[in-house]
Amino acid sequence: MPPKNILGKGLGAILPDLLDDLNERPSFVHCSVEELIPNRFQPRKDFNDEEHRNLVESIRKNGLLQPVIVRPREEGYEIIAGERRWRAAKEAGCTEIPILIRDARDVEVAELSLIENLQRSALNALEEAEAYSTLMEVFGLSQEELSSRVGKDRSTIANTLRLLKLEEEIRRELIEKRITPGHARALLSLEKREDRLRTLEIILKKKLSVRETERLVAKPPEQSRSKLPDKVALHLEKVEKSLSTRLRTPVFIRQGKRKGRIEIRYSSSEERDRLLALLNQPK
Repeated sequence: MPPKNILGKGLGAILPDLLDDLNERPSFVHCSVEELIPNRFQPRKDFNDEEHRNLVESIRKNGLLQPVIVRPREEGYEIIAGERRWRAAKEAGCTEIPILIRDARDVEVAELSLIENLQRSALNALEEAEAYSTLMEVFGLSQEELSSRVGKDRSTIANTLRLLKLEEEIRRELIEKRITPGHARALLSLEKREDRLRTLEIILKKKLSVRETERLVAKPPEQSRSKLPDKVALHLEKVEKSLSTRLRTPVFIRQGKRKGRIEIRYSSSEERDRLLALLNQPK
């Protein structure tokens, strides 16, 4: 089994034949930027960040110093590693760039693209999850095999893959970095879509930390209403939503056969004081 520290060894750890014995071969050749095509397994979708803009300016001043690794296609070359450098070079006005030509199978290209981006922390959580999903669905890799190849625990990979189950609204906030993967995983513990979206609004409005969000979504085991008549359960759910909206915090009604309780959640002392002041307002 491959070692777990692949990420620390660099790109040659997973595809050593791509990078070995470079001194015995021409170090690189130049080709037109128009001869290159993007890697179809590239996990990164967003290249228009500050790092990219800085790279464009650097290439304008100094040229592209590090070659792009490619593999030959019927027409031109497909990028294996270095798509960000290629895009920046085109934007900087370069007509030719240095390349290293290597042979690689599709699965190797997909793995290398993922690892290169993980090393640079260039992927958002959803891009990383989609890359894992591609390697599993297209190439049949298991989570254990992914763990060995990318140097991450299987549980970390499983938790990242779970993010693909999120609603589009939550994904957008995650991509825009208004919430973190920790917030997103906490939201996944809520079974209903409307509960996840309502809690998302609270997170954004109150700028809750991950720990505060985890406390917010925690559910006592007695929350289930499976033994209540359908009309009663539906009525209580509507009342919960109405109170949660009015108080701007989650409210749960725990109903037994005769007795019950109304539970109002808060995530900080300031939130507690706000709710107490609201509830103690004179009529």
